[in-house]
Amino acid sequence: MQLSQTLIGAATHGLAALTYLILTALLAATWQRSRHGAALIAATLLTAAWAGAEAAGLRPEIAQTLLLLRSGAWALFLLVVLRQVTHGDAKGFWRNTVAAVAAGVVVLGITDTWISLPLNRFVPVSLVAGLALAVLGLLLIENLFSFTRDSARWTFKHLLIGLGGLFAFDLFLYSGALLLARTDPMTLTARPMVQILAVPFLLVSAARIRTLSFDVTISRETVLHTTALVGSGVYLLGVAAIGYLLRETSMTLGPLVQMLFFVGAVMVLAVLLLSGELRARARMLISRNFFTFTYDYRREWLRFIRTLSDSASQTSLHERAVRAMADVFECSSGALFLRGRGNIFAMAGRYNWSGAAGMLALPNALTERLSERRVVLNLRDGLDLSGDPSEQAVLGWLRRLNAPWLLVPLRLRDEIVGAMVLSEPRVPRALTWEDEDLLEILGVQVGSYIAEAQASRALFEAQRFERLGQSFSFVAHDLKNMVSQLSLILQHAERHGGNPEFQRDTLETIGDSVERMRALLGRLKERSEAGVQEPAGVADLHGMLAEVVEPRRAALPGLGFGRIDPGVAVAVDRLGFTAAVENLVQNAVDAARGRITVSGFAENGHAVVEVTDDGPGMTDAFVRDHLFRPFASTKSTGYGIGMYQTRDLIERWGGHLEIESEVGTGTTARVLMPLAEVRSDKLEEQATP
Repeated sequence: MQLSQTLIGAATHGLAALTYLILTALLAATWQRSRHGAALIAATLLTAAWAGAEAAGLRPEIAQTLLLLRSGAWALFLLVVLRQVTHGDAKGFWRNTVAAVAAGVVVLGITDTWISLPLNRFVPVSLVAGLALAVLGLLLIENLFSFTRDSARWTFKHLLIGLGGLFAFDLFLYSGALLLARTDPMTLTARPMVQILAVPFLLVSAARIRTLSFDVTISRETVLHTTALVGSGVYLLGVAAIGYLLRETSMTLGPLVQMLFFVGAVMVLAVLLLSGELRARARMLISRNFFTFTYDYRREWLRFIRTLSDSASQTSLHERAVRAMADVFECSSGALFLRGRGNIFAMAGRYNWSGAAGMLALPNALTERLSERRVVLNLRDGLDLSGDPSEQAVLGWLRRLNAPWLLVPLRLRDEIVGAMVLSEPRVPRALTWEDEDLLEILGVQVGSYIAEAQASRALFEAQRFERLGQSFSFVAHDLKNMVSQLSLILQHAERHGGNPEFQRDTLETIGDSVERMRALLGRLKERSEAGVQEPAGVADLHGMLAEVVEPRRAALPGLGFGRIDPGVAVAVDRLGFTAAVENLVQNAVDAARGRITVSGFAENGHAVVEVTDDGPGMTDAFVRDHLFRPFASTKSTGYGIGMYQTRDLIERWGGHLEIESEVGTGTTARVLMPLAEVRSDKLEEQATP
């Protein structure tokens, strides 16, 4: 039994030594070079040294010396803090009577430890020295408590509790040893565990007492998880003890009862650990008793932004916004209402709140109150709507919503863009100034996110309308060219209408025009959704030029081909490129006196298309400043977008449009396109017979 007690004592002292070494290292790493912090580091280091000496089984004199130094260091540390509170002079510290008494007691006790003093014949000096230091420490704690104001005690309360427990235990130990003339071994074994229990209080004190100059930060999640771990361990130890008693009580069914009890207890523990309400209560308890502020603002802000900006999730922005704010305040559900036309706040999204499914909009009385006060409205305490004819409607709306808590305005600058309703939190609590400030900040952030999303959606829709309008303009111009072509056929119909060949050409031209108009109308939707960029494909240049020229040759005897190279391929959209060439030909027809030549050939690595007419020509200034300007036309029936559209289409496929014109001679429009490689059989399939 003695060996077992010795091993237990060595283990507990070793654990205490390791704990205080870690605490000393943490304090030293965050120390900002103040004498108050140095006193605390010295006390924790001496505590670790004493516990290590006991665990290592060093000579009793060494362990007793370190124990007295430890007690004296804690007393002197309390005196340092007390003098700081009372604004004492740091230079006269060692002239202080209490400091001198503490130092004298320590020296007396150490001397008696190594050299037995004559006073031992009357009283054990070492025990009296330990008792005196314990009493002195408790007196310093009582004075520190008395000198601190009520508003500042939250700063020192953890220090008073932690060190008060140490000195109270020493008082109990030394008093019993003096009264009974012996020391209880179990009490000695428990002393290092009491030292360990004081560590969390010392760590919180180092973070709270700014005069100690420690930049110590404690994670709330770490404290929560540690508390859960320790609580689970204590719970399981209690379960094991009760199970052992059940087993010993009923020897026959004891093992079965013990096993069933243990499994059931573990299941209950799992339910408790997974309980959102229990976690919320634990967080609130820890925040109120161990931290200055209720919220860990850095952690809450990062979690809020992460949830709000998680566009990869399957939920909408509105639902993510409600969830992000509900998580901060431990609310299980919420709903979002956005302001629309007529100042109506219509529901846009909800999170985990089935009761809000039928709530299409906020009552007018609530929106008016929200606009008037522009602050968070507490729905739990009720609203002063006495005398308002809509009072009953609002109260009925609140009852249908089932336990609403807050109505939070969502603002963008000075304008309210929406409102969010949060349900009761998992742990009912009063709304504090800290909650109101945080709600105001988060309300502005959510409002800006929603306004940005609305602006992006409006911009996208405006761009679609713009693309659709541009496409309509281009299609209208292409239709004008077709109308001009058909009008030319009608002009010659009276003279050549009886000619079978003319009739055949007319039917082919009309059929081709109808197909092209259908294709153009079919492109409108594609262009409005995906933009105006037509997909490029390999097309035969000769075949496309033939599609443009052949239908017009019957009505325009002066229209013909110039140089045509077979097998020239370009990477373009066939319909779009044909429309571009057709526009150049139509311009030449409108300007020519009688001769228009269309050529297509390969030259210097490019496919070249030339449309030449013998019209009046244009000046360089007109070509430079007016020809490609949209909505500027010299024709009474023109739209002013033909050449703008033609150049735009050609440049999208990597080409280039040049205009050479001379007044009185004529104009040549030259298109240069990159050559595309393709098999000759494919070109033959695309070519027009």
